[in-house]
Amino acid sequence: MDLQDLIQAGQAGRKVRDFRSAADCFRRALELDPVHVQALQGLADAYRGLKDFERCLETWDRYLALLPEDGKVQARVGDACRRTGRRDRAISHYEAALRHDPRNRYALMGLGDLYQKEHRSDEALACWEQLLELDPRLINIRTMAGNLCRRKLDFERAAFHFRAALRLEPHNVHAVFGLADALRGQGSFEDAAPLWDEILEADPGNRQVLTRAGDCFCRLGQLEKAELLYRRALEQGFDRSAQFGLARVHIQRGAYGEAVQGYEAILARNPEDPRAILLKGQLLGEWRGPLEARAFLEAQQASHPGLHEIAGALSRMRGAGAPDGQAGHAPF
Repeated sequence: MDLQDLIQAGQAGRKVRDFRSAADCFRRALELDPVHVQALQGLADAYRGLKDFERCLETWDRYLALLPEDGKVQARVGDACRRTGRRDRAISHYEAALRHDPRNRYALMGLGDLYQKEHRSDEALACWEQLLELDPRLINIRTMAGNLCRRKLDFERAAFHFRAALRLEPHNVHAVFGLADALRGQGSFEDAAPLWDEILEADPGNRQVLTRAGDCFCRLGQLEKAELLYRRALEQGFDRSAQFGLARVHIQRGAYGEAVQGYEAILARNPEDPRAILLKGQLLGEWRGPLEARAFLEAQQASHPGLHEIAGALSRMRGAGAPDGQAGHAPF
């Protein structure tokens, strides 16, 4: 077979996913012409089909030595590097691909995935939003963008992405959860409540959903519903968020002793939990007066001298100058 026959046979093998036969044809073609770019491209693709990424990369390197401006191949090399754990090199190839074509979807997808895995949230979000400009129907990318915004506490932008996802797929659980949580972050609890109900119907045993929905209903004053959700979460085992939520329910009902017990349950698990210490101290100050709050915090400071939050709370109490034993609001 001459060179052109070998190229055609290799392409035919690739089309029917007979990558081993295709690779053999392209290798024989390269024996006749070692710099034949079509054969190099075909061989690299055949190796990729065989998941032989090491030889795939070697072949792409030979190709790029001849055609370094090929942005599509730069993206493919980035993909092979990503699959073999060469993250820095993958990023370099994806970025090269985007310099040639800022609209290269495969490069944006691969680069966004790497940035997200490396917790480079701003850069990952930029990739996802560029992809969404190219194709707004990418619902998985839309929810990932929303989640990144939510973690950055940019709740308005997160809500925008989740609403866009729900226009495409009205009952997408990830988007419903994301929008409910973004609304919670914005303080829009009334708008979030029906969304939490929808999620609870779809996933009634999810502890994170139970505690966040409980938080929403607690803030709306629906204390019985909130308590039920927190207790359902706690039925699955200890849950710090549920314990804090249940304590908040008890405080709103004026059941301060039960709230204190909730904080003590958290401290039994982690005696250095600063939030539980401060909230118990605050509650003692409001319930039994600053003297008892101060005594508790001073004892905690002696036991945990490394917790600077306790020293700050005590300093604020002393600065407030409330007479010992006088009931009132502790200045936390």
